[in-house]
Amino acid sequence: MDLGFQKGSKSPMGSLQAERGGVTSELMNNLPRLQTKARRREDVVISVAGGSCDEDSQGAAAVAANAEEPEEEQPLTPLGRMFLEPELELFGLCTIGFQNLVDLPQLKQTLRNTLLQNKYFSSIVRKNKRGCPTWVHTEVDIDLIVFEPTGISKADMAAPDFVNNYVAELATAPPIPHTRPLWECHVLNGTTSGNAPAHIVFRIHHCLGDGIAFMSLLFASTRLTANPEKPPPIGCRSRTPPPPPQEQQELTLRPSVVKSIRKMLIFLWNTVCAIAYLLATLLFLQDSNTVLRGCSRRVEREQKRLVRMTIDMDDMRIVKKAVGGTLNDVLLGMVDASLKRYLQTHSNPAEKLRVRAIAMENVRKSGGLQELPAMMEKGSKVRWGNCIGFWIFPFSLKQFSDPLEHVRAAMKVSDRIKASLGGRFTFWVGTVLAYCGFPTLTKLLTWREITQTTLLVSNLPGPAEQIMLGGNPILHMFPVVAGIPQSFCVYMQSYCGKVTFVVMSAKHIIPNPEIIIQFCFDALHEMKKAAVSLTR
Repeated sequence: MDLGFQKGSKSPMGSLQAERGGVTSELMNNLPRLQTKARRREDVVISVAGGSCDEDSQGAAAVAANAEEPEEEQPLTPLGRMFLEPELELFGLCTIGFQNLVDLPQLKQTLRNTLLQNKYFSSIVRKNKRGCPTWVHTEVDIDLIVFEPTGISKADMAAPDFVNNYVAELATAPPIPHTRPLWECHVLNGTTSGNAPAHIVFRIHHCLGDGIAFMSLLFASTRLTANPEKPPPIGCRSRTPPPPPQEQQELTLRPSVVKSIRKMLIFLWNTVCAIAYLLATLLFLQDSNTVLRGCSRRVEREQKRLVRMTIDMDDMRIVKKAVGGTLNDVLLGMVDASLKRYLQTHSNPAEKLRVRAIAMENVRKSGGLQELPAMMEKGSKVRWGNCIGFWIFPFSLKQFSDPLEHVRAAMKVSDRIKASLGGRFTFWVGTVLAYCGFPTLTKLLTWREITQTTLLVSNLPGPAEQIMLGGNPILHMFPVVAGIPQSFCVYMQSYCGKVTFVVMSAKHIIPNPEIIIQFCFDALHEMKKAAVSLTR
């Protein structure tokens, strides 16, 4: 069943290129020029209709706390400049499903009091006299940022796959013009997808920040549904987990100096191997040409298909506990098993192929979501922006009699990569080159690494308890990235004990991503059965 949109046909959303949709050419040509005269932000007295300090104003305090005063011109970060380059201009699309219909005026007021208090979300990009792109504060017309797309019938809105199709079409929409803030919010009332009567879709330029930065900002703008007075707790995971009991016993038996030297040598060797692998990929090491991989240089602009499913996080935890790994290892094992099966169904000898994924790494001092005030402090070690590197993950694609071996194989590779500076190396190189005035070179190197591989895998954590935005409880959420030069991408977002699993593919290369996502679900089911049998 093909749920995508054919070129020249009328899409269920009223054709994003012809309607408002936030990205239409007609609207762009008639957008009023925003006032861009820089000004210092004065103290903002936040008032919400119907009362004094409520959850929205509390969220604004969390967002604006410790934020430094905006300067008249603040240069973009080195990686932010790279994301403005052609062929690597990326947008994050975060879709949120709500329990109730979205009140548009109330949502606008909520975003005024929260997201717009972040200086980057109330600024535009403009080149200074030296030709360097800078952030310039501007007066924001919220009606151009937050809107309901027109021309969509209620029947189309109620279609089961409407939200998926809307996001897929938005992924190939023209970029947001630099004459206004580089983000927008689409409000979709009357949907049925995921049993949510309403959705909003944030479209945010990647130069504003990475996924961790935006999710931290978003969650700082929300409140717990069970306790509207409190924001959702954000647990910052340590990069160095505490040693298990066996290692603690070994510390008493071995000299600590010898063990430290051994760990340092392993770390250095892994780092050398990771850098050599990245350089080899950059120069000559290319993935096999399979049905999964696109050969078009403009695959990021091709029409997309998007499918998703919700799975229980407890199922993944059972597998994780059985192998002693992480949820990320389980995700990679599921993808490995599904790709092997997909290639076999298309008559490809999976074990003889090279299929690899680009995996993002948060290079901040602490992993996971961050407390927003700490990110906005000047000189913070968990700063706002694009603090991401990447590493290349090779899939085994082997035929295992035990389904858990897919996860164990993924663990061996990921543990070796994480015990190195491979991901940080890509961040440092990209930052130094862009800082020295070569953002185009940074873009070319990054683009080359990505196009030498087959897919992208991303995993973002979410709060364990239900939250609400503007008093409206959130049922689910999922992020995707538009503009990645890959034939397909896999995303995982955890929230409230559930995991939303998303596969987005280029329509002319993988027209049936629902098969891949079903293979992932089947693989998890088999892994769970094997894990349960181990405990009996």
